[in-house]
Amino acid sequence: MIDRDKAYTYFNTYHGPIEPSTNGWYTCDCPVCGRKQKFAVNFNYLTGKCWVGCFSGFLIDVVKIYHGISYFEAHELINSMEPTTLRIPAIVNRADRNAKIKLPKGYHSILEGVGPLAVRAREYLQGRNFDLNYLDRIGVGYVNEADEIPEESYLGYVIIPFKREGCLIYYIGRTFIDDYLRYKNPSKELCNIGKSEVLFNEEALWIEPKIYITEGWSCSATIGRRGISQQGATPSVIQRNMILKSPVKEVVIVPDASFYMQGLQTARYFLEHKKVKVVNMDQFELDGIGKDVNEVGLENMLSQEEKTPYTDMKFLYSQLKVYA
Repeated sequence: MIDRDKAYTYFNTYHGPIEPSTNGWYTCDCPVCGRKQKFAVNFNYLTGKCWVGCFSGFLIDVVKIYHGISYFEAHELINSMEPTTLRIPAIVNRADRNAKIKLPKGYHSILEGVGPLAVRAREYLQGRNFDLNYLDRIGVGYVNEADEIPEESYLGYVIIPFKREGCLIYYIGRTFIDDYLRYKNPSKELCNIGKSEVLFNEEALWIEPKIYITEGWSCSATIGRRGISQQGATPSVIQRNMILKSPVKEVVIVPDASFYMQGLQTARYFLEHKKVKVVNMDQFELDGIGKDVNEVGLENMLSQEEKTPYTDMKFLYSQLKVYA
């Protein structure tokens, strides 16, 4: 991930002057089309969009486009900047910035390092068809050092961060060395929050008009910027309320194969407030392709979504009757 204070310096230097807008957004000249004060930047989420419509995405990508350089060169350019302390306007329900948690001992960005564990971590993720540059953008990394406290040691785990308004609030570990414990979660005492109180890629709720809800982080990351995950077959009350209170207009629920009914039941909570679809993944499993988005691929899931009608109460109960 890039340093947001250095990113501010970069945009102020090359595309400024930076002007504060509302709710943590800033405006500057668009790096892509050149229109004056038409580019909106959010340094909490490290994303930006042009109001003319020429760009919407990660800040690192617009740096690549403007300078015609590689991802690594864009990273180096931003890292070469002197950091500017941001004065971010207050946002309702802002996470407590004094309550940051630390990543596990021995954590490294997924693109850092050349040792055997670094190579093995990257090979594991590439074997699951992930774009390592995308994972680096969202802070995924690996651990190559043991902690003295066994419960807090994540040696041999890929680390998946959960952020809220730019702050790390939670993380989970996924073994890439076949540890007996496939997933490892930090204690609630360490993070002061549990996995039922967070969503992976929660920030999509505030920057995307349409989101895809999946069970696990790997499916969400396969979808990309619009994917969020609830770490289970159904969302908790807290997770549901986070989605309901967000400005998201359209919700696409993508349960794993054999969990279509749970997806339909989840849809009931959103019908009165959002446009909703529930994608049935069962046929992919029957055809031997896979059981979830990560296994079947994004293109296959989107093709299935196109055939899926929007859900209303009549359709919902007809489907529940069939799958009950």
